[in-house]
Amino acid sequence: MTIASHRLFALFFCTLLLAGSAQAAPAITDPVKAGYDLAVRMDQVDTSQDSYSEAVMSINRSGKVLTRSFKTYSKHFGKDGKDEYSLIVFDRPADVNGTKYLVWSYRGLEQDDDMWVYLPAESLVRRISGSSKFASFMRSDLSNEDIQNLDDVDEYDYLLQGEENVDGIDCYVLERTPKKGKETQYSRQVQWVRKDTLLRLRADYYDKKDRLVKKLFFSRQEKIDGIWTVTQMRVERPREGSFTVIDWSNLRYDVGLSDAYFEHSALQR
Repeated sequence: MTIASHRLFALFFCTLLLAGSAQAAPAITDPVKAGYDLAVRMDQVDTSQDSYSEAVMSINRSGKVLTRSFKTYSKHFGKDGKDEYSLIVFDRPADVNGTKYLVWSYRGLEQDDDMWVYLPAESLVRRISGSSKFASFMRSDLSNEDIQNLDDVDEYDYLLQGEENVDGIDCYVLERTPKKGKETQYSRQVQWVRKDTLLRLRADYYDKKDRLVKKLFFSRQEKIDGIWTVTQMRVERPREGSFTVIDWSNLRYDVGLSDAYFEHSALQR
């Protein structure tokens, strides 16, 4: 899942989810530089060291609703504090209780992110890599890739396309495309970024054939511990006609999480 983030939702689930205070509009005389500068400002507002949150995920498909609940633990690490650990622990319903996802997200393209899932029914830890990163995350409209740290500024090229008012909210329209060497299923993303908070209000994701495959709406936003944070996100897949809604609650920053939470060996504890 730095949407910063809850962390892990990451985006989605982590950063796709954090923001800062109001900023002056960037100059659009150079849309490439202005786009990069905007992305940097969005990234720099996360001053927390770690976070904890609880969430309910409702998956809506073919008229049926599947509900799952989980807790997320996240922590920055590395020499510059820009790498990130994330642990997601499912507790409901009973058939997924104890399922855990562990993600180590690294800045830059020099080192691939690490991801594992623990399946309690099999007492088995599996590494998620290659094309399995593009598979569905717990049968939702998110993929495993989506729960990684998606806000690594230096893994993308940027273009500030302009400005747009969305439902009465002034936004920047920012396009980003992955740099060569980044492993991703998406060819580009278009984001509507609120001017007042630098939170994403909406994001459209396109596949390698430049088809719109996913739409994200960050519909509820609150200021928590001085940080503007998305507390509800809706993910739609127009071609499939399905959508997933995630509601976060009891979110806290700087709770003092130990590195032991994020050790590989901790998955089976």
